[in-house]
Amino acid sequence: MTAPLPADAEGPRARARLAKKWAYLLDARTFVPVSGAELERQLLGLVERLCAGVAAESQAQRAGHEVGDALVDLGCATAEALRVSVEVVGKGLLGMASLAPPDVLGRRVAEAIASLAAAFVDQARRTVLSQQEQVGRSLFKAMRDAQVELLHSEARFELLEHHLSTGIAIAAADGTLERSNGALARIVDRPAAELTGSSLFALAHPDERAALRAELAHLVADGTASITQPRQLLRGDGEPAWVVLTLAPLRRPDGPARVLVLAEDATDVNLLQGQLNHQALHDVLTRLPNRQFFTSRLEQALRTADPAAGVTVLHLDLDGFSRVTGGLGRDVGDHVLKVVAGRLEAAVAGEEAMVARFGHDEFAILVRNTPTTPDVVTTVRRINDLLSEPFHSGGERLAVSATIGVVHRPPRDSAPSDLLDSADLTLRRAKGNGRRQWELSDRAQDGRDRRAFSLAATMPGAWENGELEVRYRPVVRLADGRVESAEAVLRWDHPALGELPHEQCLALAEDTGLIVPLGAWALRVACEQGRAWRRELGRDLPVRWALTPSQAADPDLHAVVRDVLSGTGSPTATLRLGVPVGVLFGERGEAADTLRYLAEDGVGIEAEDFTAAPDDVVRLLDGVPVRAVRVAQSPAARPGSAVARALAGVLAVVRDAGVGLTAAGVTAPEQARWWREVGADTASGPLFAPAGPPDVITR
Repeated sequence: MTAPLPADAEGPRARARLAKKWAYLLDARTFVPVSGAELERQLLGLVERLCAGVAAESQAQRAGHEVGDALVDLGCATAEALRVSVEVVGKGLLGMASLAPPDVLGRRVAEAIASLAAAFVDQARRTVLSQQEQVGRSLFKAMRDAQVELLHSEARFELLEHHLSTGIAIAAADGTLERSNGALARIVDRPAAELTGSSLFALAHPDERAALRAELAHLVADGTASITQPRQLLRGDGEPAWVVLTLAPLRRPDGPARVLVLAEDATDVNLLQGQLNHQALHDVLTRLPNRQFFTSRLEQALRTADPAAGVTVLHLDLDGFSRVTGGLGRDVGDHVLKVVAGRLEAAVAGEEAMVARFGHDEFAILVRNTPTTPDVVTTVRRINDLLSEPFHSGGERLAVSATIGVVHRPPRDSAPSDLLDSADLTLRRAKGNGRRQWELSDRAQDGRDRRAFSLAATMPGAWENGELEVRYRPVVRLADGRVESAEAVLRWDHPALGELPHEQCLALAEDTGLIVPLGAWALRVACEQGRAWRRELGRDLPVRWALTPSQAADPDLHAVVRDVLSGTGSPTATLRLGVPVGVLFGERGEAADTLRYLAEDGVGIEAEDFTAAPDDVVRLLDGVPVRAVRVAQSPAARPGSAVARALAGVLAVVRDAGVGLTAAGVTAPEQARWWREVGADTASGPLFAPAGPPDVITR
């Protein structure tokens, strides 16, 4: 049982000072694994235990033993800790006179310190032995776990090695393969036993060996990161095997460096990539190069061709190919394209040339000219001669021809895109001349065509911006000069080119398909103006709009006209529509039916650009619902000439059939008199007034 501490006022302060000093010296001279405050608190408890033991009879040795054990358990187990503790605690206890009488204090303190030292040494020895035993057990467990993990790792490696499709090998610093799996043997098509001991470099393609040696040397020397590159290995039959080869360093402290080799078979991927690249640059049907490949080759040819001979580009379009596919089917059309491809290649077989298919029935030929290259005329004739030779397809004997645009010896600094544009523009012009035609490029004409196409492309935006407006041309009675009706025409107030006339506006709109919505808009504007004139003049003033072929053939024309008349409140008799003779007398029954319905509604139908040709006169007399024909002044039909007399006779037949006659383009008084003499009712043209705003009609 522990004796109580003396109850003097100085005792607690003395014990606290001793604990503080003891903690300070231990912390300063040894390593203590606790904080200073915690150490001081723990030591204060030990000081109080020693003081209690010294104060009681026969308790000093026990107290010293307990404090010695506790001091080691606290982590103060070094010889320096024992020396500091004996010195500080011994002096401190001797200075506390209140613990025991003076004659026994020294003896009890000595017993306590001796017991503390003995217990300290004994506890320290036991602690060291315990720690050594624990370390031994830990080492044994770690070695056992490492052996088990090694066995597991080897098993996993062998499992991966034998079942992965990736080739795996371990190579020495000189490239010798020390170990490899079956996948690597399959990739290089060699026996697995043959690979062990062979050189990695012997498996590589000769072109790859130098780079592979450098990479391996770098990894063996000081490389830390793996290296991955596409490489070619050699199969047993000498054929290349494409792989993605990865080299990774394997460093061991007890031996030379090794390199892990991973080879992922990419042969199939490379074959597929090659096929995809070929498909990206070639036409699938004919196997010819496509536009992209042709453009690349053209760019190269422009740089490298003989400056004196240059190159020639031919852009071809098959004539009437849609009739082949429409009449005989797509399969026959595909066969025809293949035959054409072969014959085009045969046509330039003796030249350094490329034949390409641009799409559908368009082909192109690039010829790198030499002194022996035939001239353009000979080349074009040879192409069409070969194409026109009949061949069997789909059970039929067929032959084709081509229209060709030619760009011959362009400047070397020309851009390929500009040359192809020029060839396309030239082809368009050649097609305008008929079938089996060809034409040489003309830079000036190309410029004019580009400007026309630019106008056509920007026309919708100009309409939206209000640059297009409807103007009016008076149609007068030749008998008294009074305005009989007003013809609506278009004007484009172009910001750069000024006013563009009606005929040009119609041609641009017709080419782009804009004419259908634009014509409906112009028709509505004209009818609204006719209503305004009715209010202003107190009488109906008919308005006239000349339909283009696309408008006249529009299946919705009847509905559009009825909607315009209804929306503007205009009587049907106040609207007159000029219809091209080719549509009016053509073979399209739907267009003729639409015009007949409009005539039955009361709309005046007039034959536009009537030529007085016999066929047109016969069809006119067959009862086509036409109120009048519009005839343009012919330069050959001068008043008094034989042509004028013949025209007058034909027009008399027209007049006798009850069809009205109006003259267009009248520029001089003598022309007006002649037209009046042959029976024309009305006329229009610069003689009467140019096209202008609505007030040109009411002036």
